[in-house]
This record gives sequence, C-alpha cells and structure tokens, in this order.
Amino acid sequence: MGIKKRQTVIAASDVPRKFNDACIGNLACIGKLPALADTGRFAAGIREAALIYAEDARRPTVGTVRDEIAVLYKAAEHRQYERVATLLAELSPQARAYLTSRLKLPGPVNAGLTLPPANELLDTAERDEACDMIERLCRVGGIFAEGRKRPSGKRSRTWQPILLAPVPNEHPPKREAERRFVMHLQSAWLEAVGKPPTATVNPSRSDRPFANLVRECLKLVGAYADAVGLINELHRRLLDERQRLAKLRRSRRREARGQKAL
Repeated sequence: MGIKKRQTVIAASDVPRKFNDACIGNLACIGKLPALADTGRFAAGIREAALIYAEDARRPTVGTVRDEIAVLYKAAEHRQYERVATLLAELSPQARAYLTSRLKLPGPVNAGLTLPPANELLDTAERDEACDMIERLCRVGGIFAEGRKRPSGKRSRTWQPILLAPVPNEHPPKREAERRFVMHLQSAWLEAVGKPPTATVNPSRSDRPFANLVRECLKLVGAYADAVGLINELHRRLLDERQRLAKLRRSRRREARGQKAL
C-alpha cells in the first residue's frame, strides 16, 4: 500500500491559480449559491479568505518561535557554523523580532550585542565571535539542575540555560486559522447573497450546501479540519459572546441603579 502524501497548505501566490473562475463557479454550484447572488463579490470574498488563510496558517506559533531560538542557541553553543548561518538566514520574522527587541535594553547595548549577519558565520576570523554573540543574545541566564544519579548515589548537576524565548501556552488554541477561514467564507456568502448562511449544521445531516462549500474550500487550501465542527463552534462562540455582553450590560445597569440610590 502506498504512503498517502500529505497535503500542503496553499501559498498566497497560488490562490489566483487555484481559485480561478472555473473553481469559483464549481464552488457556487457546490454551495448552491442563489441565482440572484452577486457572483463578483462571492469570487472576491472567497479569494480574500484563501489569501488570509495562507498567511495565518504559515504564521509561526509561540512554540515554534521558542523552538527556533532554542535550536539557534544550541547550534551556536556547539559551534556548528554552517548550521547557524542557515538558521539565521531562515529565522522567521517573529523570532528575529523577539531577539532584536532585546538589543534596545541597557545591558545588551552596553555589551555591544548585535544579531550578526549570516555571512560572518562563514568567515573563520569572525565565526567564533559571531557564535558567542548569538549565545549571549539568546540566553538571559541559567540554573544548575539535578541530572542523572551516579553509581555513587549522588546526582550530577548540569547547567541549563534560560533562553530569551516566549513561553507557550499550556493549552494553545487549535484550528484558529481554520476558524478564521470559515468566518471569512461566511462573510463572503453574506456579501454575495445579502443574508448569512446557515448558522449551524446537524452533524448527522451534514450534506448541506454551505457545509459542502466550506468542506471543499478547506480541501483546496490544504486544511485538515471538520467543516461542520468549525461552523458549529463559531456559532457557539457567538452565543457565548452575546451572553457575556448581556451579563456585562446587566451588571452596569445594576451599578448605575446603585449609584442613583446613594
């Protein structure tokens, strides 16, 4: 049995080609777009949603940024010059901004720290100093931690650096890019039709026009997600937000009445 190839997330440059006029027409048929709908707005909305998703899906998470900095620090520590040069060149804008933000602080300024260019790692006269600079920039301190137990019964103590890197949330939101994508598809439908699509879909009867449209769009952008689950979750979030705002308004009215009574 052959190995199933993993579908890759669409690139922004591929959106016009993949979501061409024929594709938009097919999506209109799948979603059973009303005859009086504005097809121009529908096409523009679908393509804009795909472009936004292409950017959202490729934006590094907090955990990814932390991993980038950790790998860069370890490569510099072990003087893997070519690897450090490659990592520097491929550093995401988020990770680069996180590191360069430290350069404005008094300590790094007084120490003359900079993020060296990748070409310095290929110069034998500068590469060690460049690696040292990266180590000092990525590290804000360190602690001694207990390691493995030795044959004597004592535990070794190892030095563990504390990195200048964001700490991931224990429960990071999942499928945020996909939820935003579905939300923009709903907006595209509203702009074209004049009224929103079905707010919820019964999972046991999921063969519904808008759900089928979302399912096909998710496939086209390379997203592995449950179309019906995303639609229903967006509706639940909307209801939760409405309840939160209603409670807030009631609380403010009670406070206003209490102030008048004084």
